[in-house]
Parts: sequence; C-alpha cells; structure tokens
Amino acid sequence: MSTTEQQRAEEVAGRLLASLDLVDAAHACALLRIETKDPEGVVQSLARRNEIIVLTKHEALALPSFQFDIEEGRVFDIIHRILRLRPSDMSDLRLCYWLNRAHADFGCAPATLLGKSDQSIVYAFMRNIEPSSHG
Repeated sequence: MSTTEQQRAEEVAGRLLASLDLVDAAHACALLRIETKDPEGVVQSLARRNEIIVLTKHEALALPSFQFDIEEGRVFDIIHRILRLRPSDMSDLRLCYWLNRAHADFGCAPATLLGKSDQSIVYAFMRNIEPSSHG
C-alpha cells in the first residue's frame, strides 16, 4: 500500500471512529456488570473469544456502545453470532462500518435494530460476506 493509500485509509478510519459512540474498557465492564481491577484484560479476553467488538482509538481500547444491551447488562447475542461468522480478513472496524451504514433491507443501519431484528441482520450479513460468483 502506498503512503497516499495508507493516509487515505487512516483518514477514513478516523472519520468512522469519530462517528461512533465509543466507551472505554472500564465503562464497558460497568455496562456488563463486571467488577474488576483489570478492565482492559477482561475486554481483551472477551475479544479473543469473539464475544465483543473492540477497536483502538489513540492507542487505547474503545468499544462501540451499540453492541451493549444496557437493560440486560450484556452484549447482544447477535454480536457473538456475527463475530463468529465474519471472514478472518474482516476487521472489527470494517464490521462496525457495515453495522452502522444504512442498509437497503432495513432502510437504516443494522446496529439500530440489534435485539429487534437479529435474524434478518444475520441473513443480510451472510449475503454481504458471501463471495461473488458468476455462472
């Protein structure tokens, strides 16, 4: 990737990060009702198990708030499913982009429907990651 392409990618990533409501690891643990002295360790463990979306902003862990079911003190189940379905080359940032842009099937961003239309979101995501094939 050329320097110009790298700069462009960083600008796009920066705009996406700026558009998301992000919480730090300590706040994420509070939302999940987890008491710990090592919130970063807890969050990293959850991320390794594909249970939570974690981004990095200014070299610190940052978690998109849309993934939290605040009333239940958990991550929406669909997040676990999507993280397990996504291709290995799809980053958490790219996944956030997909979840937060308007989708033709819904007329809104899939993230706004988490916990309400989960199966439809999974089907749309599966179509999105399916390799194009022509007969």
